[in-house]
Amino acid sequence: MVDIEGEGDPGIRGDLQKEVMRVLWSESPLSVEEVRQKLPRSRGSAYTTVQTVLNRLAERGLVSRNTGNRAIRYRPAFSESDHLSMTIRGTLAGASEQARAAALANLVGDLDAQDLEKIRRIADDLRDTDQ
Repeated sequence: MVDIEGEGDPGIRGDLQKEVMRVLWSESPLSVEEVRQKLPRSRGSAYTTVQTVLNRLAERGLVSRNTGNRAIRYRPAFSESDHLSMTIRGTLAGASEQARAAALANLVGDLDAQDLEKIRRIADDLRDTDQ
């Protein structure tokens, strides 16, 4: 599990940073222009805006940069599932024990049998990896 900027804080701030990370999680490594082209058209972000966002994410260790054929290419430093786990962990850490238990019970209670079985398999795999 990756821990960025303290327990549970994935460090992704603002809508544009989230959209850039979504692009990188779906396909990477990418150049600034490739990221810009894959952002929603409604965003209409300029090249320099996307470059600034990527540089800020890189400075905070959220993406890595590799210099390739003349272009710098970016990739996320952690997976989307790690981001989601860190976000949930951070939210739960600030809650009382009773509220944490109730929130987790609500989440799990909403899952169907197939989803529960998938989670059980993933948890077993993670335990096997940690041992």
